[in-house]
Amino acid sequence: MTAGYAGCRNLTTVCAAAALALGLAACGGGSGSKGSGMAALAEMERALALAAAVEAAKATGADGTFDDAAHGVAPAVTATHDGTTVTVDVREAGTPRGGTARGGDFVAQDNGPSAIAGWTGARFRRGEADEYLVAYTDAGPPEVLAFTPENLNRLNEVSGLTGESVPESGLAVEVAWLPVIASTSLAAASPLGSVTYGPTGTGQDQGLAFTGTFAGGSGEYRCSGGACSLTLDDRGVPTAMGGAWTFAPAPGAMVTIPDYDHLHLGWWLNEEEDGAWGFQTFAGGVGFPASAADVTAAMAGSATYRGAAAGVYVTMDVSGGQVTRASRGEFTARATLEAHFFGARDAGEVTGTIDSFRSGNGVPMRGWGVELKAAGLTIGDASFAGETVGTLGPATRGEGSWEGLFHGTDGAAGADARPSHVTGRFDAHFPGAHLAGAFGAGK
Repeated sequence: MTAGYAGCRNLTTVCAAAALALGLAACGGGSGSKGSGMAALAEMERALALAAAVEAAKATGADGTFDDAAHGVAPAVTATHDGTTVTVDVREAGTPRGGTARGGDFVAQDNGPSAIAGWTGARFRRGEADEYLVAYTDAGPPEVLAFTPENLNRLNEVSGLTGESVPESGLAVEVAWLPVIASTSLAAASPLGSVTYGPTGTGQDQGLAFTGTFAGGSGEYRCSGGACSLTLDDRGVPTAMGGAWTFAPAPGAMVTIPDYDHLHLGWWLNEEEDGAWGFQTFAGGVGFPASAADVTAAMAGSATYRGAAAGVYVTMDVSGGQVTRASRGEFTARATLEAHFFGARDAGEVTGTIDSFRSGNGVPMRGWGVELKAAGLTIGDASFAGETVGTLGPATRGEGSWEGLFHGTDGAAGADARPSHVTGRFDAHFPGAHLAGAFGAGK
């Protein structure tokens, strides 16, 4: 497919530009309503712009990356589960916790994406611009356990954090624990930004202690000697700290251990005014091993991973070298991967399929599928990349690329250790269609 339709946004120029690239038959007008004809032409124009963006944003590129930096970078996505509700948070890539994304915040929309069993989906739009994001997560509820050294060590184990676990004599708080620290009283008692606490600090008139939470457990933070510094974000959550802080849990305090092995996947679309849209799929996981090289070197045997996929597609009718119709949509699908780790048959290869496609309104897309051809597993970062073969029916085949990354462990050790989850993204391109998506799967 010729990419000459990439810049066709303006309705006064779309016909001429598309005619040069594709011979756009619809530009000649017709016998129907002028208003409906213009609306149909506008939708065709947007579909062709999306096709160009999807075609340009391959799952793997010459430099091994997916980002189309010329048209922006997909925002960062995080997910949390408080035991009753799943919350998906979106912010500009690189924006610190509590910061504001460039161009304003993403706002969740009422018209959520198609449902996927076991996954929570959310749709976002940012500002007045046509910038959209769809995200899915399989985040599960947290564990709530007694505030004991054993359970704090379990939090260390599953989260990759480090710290001394001696609550009886006051927990020594280290910088590595920042992700699980939350203040409940300090934000209202002091200005935001850097405040120094200690015998010589500017915060000494507010006292050397404050109540707060640590890993979900309530208690008291205290400066145990010297000057203690603390920097808060706009929610009163510490983002940096220094000095000798300790935390003493209150009677009956509990430790909350989030689901650190959850995944997320989705896609981002930025309909830019100059007609060159930005598009990316994304997928990731929280529980990647702290020592990826050690884990992957020890992987042995085979494992099957099953999960979900989601993305977008564009289809076009072409007759006599002319595009007579173009439409776009969203899809969900089933993802199945087979990994042969080291010491197994086909050692170091990952294969898979994306099938059971459904449109955005849940209608089966019969005949659609993507074969994820054998990809080599890289020791050291548990990543892989390869080619795809797509089908839109018995006579329509396309080609593309895919890439992925393994996450977490199954709790085993040594030669029996194998990742618990896998995420990735894929695309396939046909003479009259393009599709791209992301997947997440577990054992």
